[in-house]
Formats: sequence, C-alpha cells, structure tokens
Amino acid sequence: MLDQTFSGGVVIANPYPVEQVKIIQAPLPNQVVLPLQQRIGAEAKPCVEVGDRVLTGQVIAKTQDQFCVPIHASISGTVMAIDKQIIPHKSGLKSTCIRIESDGQDEWVETKGCGSDFLHCDRQTLIDYVQRSGIVGLGGAGFPSHTKLNKATGCHTLIINGTECEPGVMCDDALMQHHPREVIRGVEILLHITGAKRAIIAIEDDKQEAYQSLLMFSHSDLISLVQLPTKYTSGAEKLLIKALLDIEIPSGGFAADKGILCQNVSSTKAIFDAVIDQRPLVSRIVTITGDALTPINVEARLGTSFEQIINLTDVNQQAHDYRMGGMMMGIDIENTQMPICKITNCIFVNNKKPKRPTKECIRCNTCNTVCPIGLLPQQLYWHAKGENIEKCMDYNLLDCIECACCSYVCPSHIDLVGYFSFAKALHKKQATDQFKTDIARDRFEFREYRLERNKQERTQMMAEKKQALKDKMAKDKEQGQVQKDKIAQAMARVNKTKEKNA
Repeated sequence: MLDQTFSGGVVIANPYPVEQVKIIQAPLPNQVVLPLQQRIGAEAKPCVEVGDRVLTGQVIAKTQDQFCVPIHASISGTVMAIDKQIIPHKSGLKSTCIRIESDGQDEWVETKGCGSDFLHCDRQTLIDYVQRSGIVGLGGAGFPSHTKLNKATGCHTLIINGTECEPGVMCDDALMQHHPREVIRGVEILLHITGAKRAIIAIEDDKQEAYQSLLMFSHSDLISLVQLPTKYTSGAEKLLIKALLDIEIPSGGFAADKGILCQNVSSTKAIFDAVIDQRPLVSRIVTITGDALTPINVEARLGTSFEQIINLTDVNQQAHDYRMGGMMMGIDIENTQMPICKITNCIFVNNKKPKRPTKECIRCNTCNTVCPIGLLPQQLYWHAKGENIEKCMDYNLLDCIECACCSYVCPSHIDLVGYFSFAKALHKKQATDQFKTDIARDRFEFREYRLERNKQERTQMMAEKKQALKDKMAKDKEQGQVQKDKIAQAMARVNKTKEKNA
C-alpha cells in the first residue's frame, strides 16, 4: 500500500535524525504555569484560589461550554498566582494563567474511569471520561476529542494518525515505539465508542520500528496498519483520508459527514490513560530538536518551562532562534520561559542565521505544483498582496491549510503563507466589520421605520380623533335640533291649548 499518497506536497527528510528514538522522563518541575486560554473555546474560569493546595490531576479551571475541556493541575503543590502571562501563541498576547509551586510529592487526586473492563461502559460514559480528562488533539490542532466522538454517529471507519505532522518532529514515533500496547488498547476503546467496523493506523514508511512495535500488539481483525510514503503534509486530515480511502472531503465539509473519525495517535494513548489508568492529561511527549543541540524526546508535565526541558540535552553556547511546533507550521517564540501546553509537540532550537532576502516573484509556478489542496498560491499571492480579499475568496483562500509547502519551494524566498494568513485575518476583520455595519444599518433602518410608523400612527390617531370629534359635534347638533323641534312642538301644543281655553 506504499503507493497510497496525494498530489502535491513536498518530501523533506528529517533534518536532525537520531540513531535511536528514546523518551527521557523530565524531572518534576519546581513550578508549572498553566494557561486558561485553550486553543479552542472561551477562557476557562479558575475554581481554585491563591494559597490553595492542589493535587496532581485535580481540576483547577473549567468552563460551562460543553465544547471545552477542564484544566488539571499537572503537579501537586500550592497555587502561587492567578495572573496574566505571555503564552506560546502567535499573537504574543498575555493570557490568564495559574502558577503552581511544587511540593515535591506529586500526590494524585482520586479519579474515576472504567478500568480494563471498558466494554461494559456505555458510549456516553466513555465520552464523558474523555472530556473530564481534558483530552484534545495532541498533533497540534488542539480540537477537543470528546466533541469529535460526540459527532461520530454512523462512523464506519476510524483512522489513527501516526504519520507525524512535520519533518523533525519525533514525539509520535517515540510514543508508538515505547507504548504500542497502550496505543492499540486506545484504538479498541475508540472502536467501542464509535461502533466503527474498522480502524486504520497510518504510519509513514520511515518509521519501521514503530510499525513493527504496533504490529506485535495488534491482534484484532478490525485493526490494520498502513504505511504511507513519507511526504509532507500527509498528516492533514483530509489528505490522509484521500490517501487511505480515496474519499474526497469537500470544501467546508467534515470527515464525520462521510462516516470517518480521525484521531492523533498521542490522543489515542491519552484516551487509554483516561479510561484504563484513570488519569487525566497532565503530561505529553515533546521533541526537542534543531542544529543547536542533540535532538531528544522528553515526556514533561504540562506547564513546565521550555528552558527546563531544553536543558535536558546538550545545547551550544551560540545565540539561538526558538520555534514551537514544526519547522513549517510552527510559530517563532522570543524566549524559553514560556510553558509547554497540550499542543506543544516540538521545540526547535536553531543557531541564529540571517534571514534570506526576499526577491520578486518570477512566476515559476513551482508553488502551484506542490500545493496539496490544489490551490493556486501564485494567484492568491498577488491578490493577497494587493489586499483584494474578494479575489482571494474567488481563489478559495479559506481552503488553504497554511502548510507552507509553497513558501518552502519558492526560489524567491517569499513568505507566501504569511500573505495568506494575513489575507485570512483581513477577511475575518472585514466580515466582522461588515456584520457590525449590517447590524448598525438594520438598527438605523428599524429606527427610521419605527419613527415613521409612530408618525403615521400618530397622524392616523389624530385624524381619527378629529373625525370622532366632528361626528360627535354633528351628532350633538342633530340631537340639539331634534330637541329644539320637540320643544317647538311642545310650545305649539301649549299655545293651542291656551287659544282653546281663551
């Protein structure tokens, strides 16, 4: 099945390979900083206060939004602060965080789960465990896993994404090599939740050790392992579905619409931990790589600083650039004091290099050939550069997954994906402004309509009152005339009577 692939994309070998993929257990941090703003949804509200003692796995913040997941303490200790701090995000903005100082005991809170007999738990109970355990997509997207599971009604195929999202990242490879039993059991749990008829574990063909490890523990006829050619961006959900099943997910559509559920392999292992071992998500494996150090994989508690886990390997003494996430889609960060979070799958530490100068587009068309979505980056670039968002939308701007394949192959070193990201932000701003304008116009038009309606109603009311007064006066006049006639007739009778008597 090695011929299964997709059009476009680029082949990029791991720039910093290692002889053996290992996992180093990071020592318990002295303190952790846990952001309350997650990748998706509103900011969580603290349910602890400064000075409170918390246990590992204890819920310290949550939201009322059923779309979101709670936040757990990753160590036991004392809450030292709840304040604004810079978090690893491309916005560079501050977010409310909870800082916990460790007591060195790592005392866990009592938690609930189904245990090994999960087959006797119903679907919704298992999904509730997944949500309460704070599990999200650990491949970098951060989408809440329970939301996907809730929408997986009618699911016929479960896809476990073990392709690794970007070159240089090895955390999923390490996980599959060292925890194959947990991964397979996690797949079995997902099969039970979704009712899917089959599960496909997708692995790139450069991960033979991981493939063999999973093969040793996979004994179910419902589970198959498929190796794909190592090509970026095979980890993108729609591209993976196309490569494995030859099913096209249309623009704006979802995998669930086609009866398919995709889960990252690390999320699958986290689901095993939640259901079987009854432990929430408080740690993750992070790849530390780059040309400034010896690449390693570290399992660290969430909220540990970048600096602490980077110092677990040999780092040279030169000036460095830091990047969270992949070399293609990651974000540059200014310092290493930021905390790792659920979507921190990799940290690049590279020696500082001068940026390559950007040249004019030579219209070579190379960017068009590598776009895995089949867009026209060259045309999008010109329209995005001119801020012609309407034209960008005509060229399906919103379908761009910002994989940066186009930027990678551009001989002029143009940051194409940067233009597309800017155009998307501008489109969102324009849509927001237009929405506000529409609301203001609607309110103004309704006010004008209301004033005109009131004016018409008042005019009609005054006319009706005037007419009623006229009618009343005419009626009174008529009644007065009748009364006069009656009086005249009575006087006539009186006078007639007087004449007779005289």
